[in-house]
Amino acid sequence: MKRKDVRRPLVCLCLMAFLTGLPVLAGASGGEGIYGRELDTLYDMIQGGRDPDAYGEDREDLVAVWEGIRELSPAQGLEQVKYQLLDCNGDGEPELLTGQDDRITNLFTIRDGRLHRVFSGLYRNAWYPLGKGRFLNQGSGGIGLAILGEYHLDGDGNLVCENCYFTNWDPVREKEEVYWNTLGIPDRALSEKQAMTPGQFQQLQANLMGKVEKLSWQSLARRGKGSVELSLTQVSEFGEPMLAVTPRERLEDVHLLTLQVAEVSDSGQVTWQVEKDEPLGNLEPGSRYNYPIHLEGTARATGLSYYDRKGYHRKILQISGKDGSLVVREEQGGDS
Repeated sequence: MKRKDVRRPLVCLCLMAFLTGLPVLAGASGGEGIYGRELDTLYDMIQGGRDPDAYGEDREDLVAVWEGIRELSPAQGLEQVKYQLLDCNGDGEPELLTGQDDRITNLFTIRDGRLHRVFSGLYRNAWYPLGKGRFLNQGSGGIGLAILGEYHLDGDGNLVCENCYFTNWDPVREKEEVYWNTLGIPDRALSEKQAMTPGQFQQLQANLMGKVEKLSWQSLARRGKGSVELSLTQVSEFGEPMLAVTPRERLEDVHLLTLQVAEVSDSGQVTWQVEKDEPLGNLEPGSRYNYPIHLEGTARATGLSYYDRKGYHRKILQISGKDGSLVVREEQGGDS
């Protein structure tokens, strides 16, 4: 069947204008197969409404995700659970993070070619990203015990404690005390007592929470749809953003489009003009392709056009101003 040329200078989309600046992006290209198996397990658990115990004992990674979506429908759960590939320690290889909102539910790395869980974050032991491979831990356990820790991931994929503060209730003095160490263990015998009041501890907690950074999450629901998975990546902390394209089947006549807003109507209809058209050829399944893109500014977007077994597709990529995640929209009427 002869394919007609559908890459026209002007592209009209009936959608509300969603034009935002680009926040810090993240991601990397390696480990897709190993991490993919973990993501497939999460998808299967949520889609099937299964209990984590169905996948064996000691699956804290699954429990950390499950406790946040157990009251939701499978469809809602898949939308709520997010993931991202991000090089957290600067070794050129990505780690896998799963989470909800700004909270990290799991951090994985790869050791000796195998998946290694660095930590899992439950509600009572929550983890948050601080940027540059650093993490904030907030926990509680028992009467009077609150934990506040700062950590980073070293080059070997080990979690290193920078500061660990915790409170302890002294029943004799009827007073809450604050201790500190760099071990990450709430043990008074291994810690130094601090001249810090409970109010100062709470202020420190608020200050650190104010430094939590947003991640460019990808919805797990998107992983189970379509012939291609699209995500934002960044090979290094300060590297240029890239588009990661992971085909699930052969994609033909692929083009990467840089789009410029030509007009926005009063109703919010956006007319895009193709500023640059880069042919990529055919992309094969089982590989991950990274391409430099530029999404900065308020009047640009990136498009990806291709043919799969169902026909022609043209997708528009933008950044969510709400949580920094990648928003992918299928253009309607691309063949007309």
